[in-house]
Amino acid sequence: MSGWTDNVPAVRPFSDKPRSNGGSGAGTSAHRLTAAPRLATQLLTVKSGFWGGLTVTGAVDAGLGQRLLDGPLRSTPESLIAGDQRVRFSPSGALTSYFRGTPRQFSGSLFDTIGGGGDRPDIENQITREDVLAVAAVNASVPAAVASLLLTQPASGRLATWLRQLPTDIDLWDAEDDTLAIATKALDEIRTVHEAGTTSAAGGGFAATKLLARKRPRLIPLYDEKVRGVVYLVEGASWWFSLRHAMRVDGEDNEVRFRVGKAMREADVGYVSVLRGLDVILWSYATFAGSTPE
Repeated sequence: MSGWTDNVPAVRPFSDKPRSNGGSGAGTSAHRLTAAPRLATQLLTVKSGFWGGLTVTGAVDAGLGQRLLDGPLRSTPESLIAGDQRVRFSPSGALTSYFRGTPRQFSGSLFDTIGGGGDRPDIENQITREDVLAVAAVNASVPAAVASLLLTQPASGRLATWLRQLPTDIDLWDAEDDTLAIATKALDEIRTVHEAGTTSAAGGGFAATKLLARKRPRLIPLYDEKVRGVVYLVEGASWWFSLRHAMRVDGEDNEVRFRVGKAMREADVGYVSVLRGLDVILWSYATFAGSTPE
């Protein structure tokens, strides 16, 4: 876990200067979106990576950054529409409640710390029992048969081969396409094991993503139905590529990273990665702010 605090973006005076953040400029209204027309106008671009014979292509939802800023990361006190009776949402408040509320109120608060973390140097390239428990803590149970396969050869060895090529100290927004190509192969390996160990594919994709996020918390963002319901990705868009774009645009002045970092500092949760901080904000927004497109 060491070093994560240093990766929380430093707080700077907030500027109301218009920023692109990957948006089309149409995202300055209150957050409750009219999803169909909004998403239909978002620009899609394609990124391709090549590494050692591997290729990965991801469509980018270029409007994701602006939607995050207009919704769960909204910086003004009016987090919800005027007259709306729902609970007002605060990113820092969400982080405080999740990580520092009533003990064990949210089992997911243990995801990053069980067993000292999934990217601990001595186990960063292997799946452990603690990793399986951590994934269960964020509502993605791993069937016993699947866990057994992940923890033993030959599956554990194949996965370790990919994990060894994924750095633990690279943030998503700094990752090259080649790195995401390797991460994609690691994810595919976990999904393959899941399919071999169970007759049901339900939840396998989400569990695989969460397991990989546990091993590389700075590089891989969590994703599940809650997050999907908040980010409203354009059909066919890649979550990894789209979020990387949203957190990379404008370089050091990136507004998404700034607002997540500010909320993390206010909640004093610098021991988790910025991606994990964003995940908790999105999950809390979906759960408690009643965020749904009209």
